[in-house]
Amino acid sequence: MYRIYLITIGLLFSGFGSTTLQAQSFSAGSDSAAAGGTMNITATLDNTGSGGAVQGWSFGMCHDSSIGSVSNVNDEDSAGVDFNQSSIYVDGWTQGVVICFTGCNPIPEGSTLIMSSADYAIDAAAAPGDYPVQFCNVLGAPPVSTVTVIGGASLAPTQNPGNMEVIDIPGPTFNYIAPAVTAAYNPDDGISSFTADLQVSETDNSALGAPYPNATQGFSMGLGHDSALLEATSVTLAGPVAALDGGNGPDFAESSIYIDGITVGCVYSFVGAETISYTSASTVVQAAYSTVAGALTGDTDGATTTLNWTGGLGSPNVTNVMVVGGASSPAETQDGSITLVAASVTAYLRSDANADGRNDVSDAIWMLTDLFLGGPHLDCNGASDANGDGGFDVADPTFVIQYQFLEGPAPSAPYPSCGTTAGQEPADCTTYPSCG
Repeated sequence: MYRIYLITIGLLFSGFGSTTLQAQSFSAGSDSAAAGGTMNITATLDNTGSGGAVQGWSFGMCHDSSIGSVSNVNDEDSAGVDFNQSSIYVDGWTQGVVICFTGCNPIPEGSTLIMSSADYAIDAAAAPGDYPVQFCNVLGAPPVSTVTVIGGASLAPTQNPGNMEVIDIPGPTFNYIAPAVTAAYNPDDGISSFTADLQVSETDNSALGAPYPNATQGFSMGLGHDSALLEATSVTLAGPVAALDGGNGPDFAESSIYIDGITVGCVYSFVGAETISYTSASTVVQAAYSTVAGALTGDTDGATTTLNWTGGLGSPNVTNVMVVGGASSPAETQDGSITLVAASVTAYLRSDANADGRNDVSDAIWMLTDLFLGGPHLDCNGASDANGDGGFDVADPTFVIQYQFLEGPAPSAPYPSCGTTAGQEPADCTTYPSCG
């Protein structure tokens, strides 16, 4: 069949010489794939001019053999013609077509069609980059010419090259995100505290051929702060990490607090039984901070500082990485900002939860309604903290009842007069009209 092809095409395309008409164009397509992947390159005929109807064609399509090989040639719009012969070579492929041996059904002027296409297997060692794919006249023995046939004569068409792009598929990309926090402090003592939710997310690189989402097996992180202004007080696992093993947490978790930062290391499961995928930003660690004693005392201007991701904490240093498939993937990091705002504290009366200036049974009812029935609520948890343990819960209305009716202990200061407490922060009581 191949020999017949050579004789037939030779008679059809070589016997009439060439002409200066170039109304037709051949265009090679473009595609992209990663090393080890596949791509498809088309060969398109555009009979745009006034040279006449196309009766057939032949062409060679060459590429750099070091990046891959042709695995298959597809007929596309040339299926069903009287003669269609394709051949594959180490550095390209050829096609020869006679639409109809009796001259029927030529391709009319103004028509565009895909002559054929080829599937390419990209070598696993191919380097990322752009590689030309173009029509050529060097493939086969004798070489196949790139021509169209119009009126029995062969014409050299305009030839437009294409591009084979070998793309570099990125590895998993994870993001460590520290928050923007605004916290108030009392300029009388400069005391403030806040909690920073540290989040992890994964960038979706699936459009670039990368797998997504990826199942992570653990992580480590280090987050620094200005030791002259802040000190870390606690580090707690949160979200999907705390929920591992039915709420028991990961197999390994270790955190350290330094004068200028914190570190966390975590392995979800030593046997790989549990993994976590971060398709959206998830809080994995909650870090609590307070201002350094005396740092903001008397300061009414406030301050701004940062929580900065760092790989310089601990010995040896703890790095910011996620673990996927047993390998570490360096994290992209987004630092946090901390804005400390000077604000005076509000005086209140402990156990007077409804702020009516008295301590009686109505306060216990107010507390229970606030805790369990959706309100009303006064933004002064200090007043509702009847037992002075630093929290507002069911123990506080119980304390009020015991004091009022069962000779229980009296509330601690500020009581029985309005006042503030040592270490009180503006957030402890923002509104309390009865002590105005």
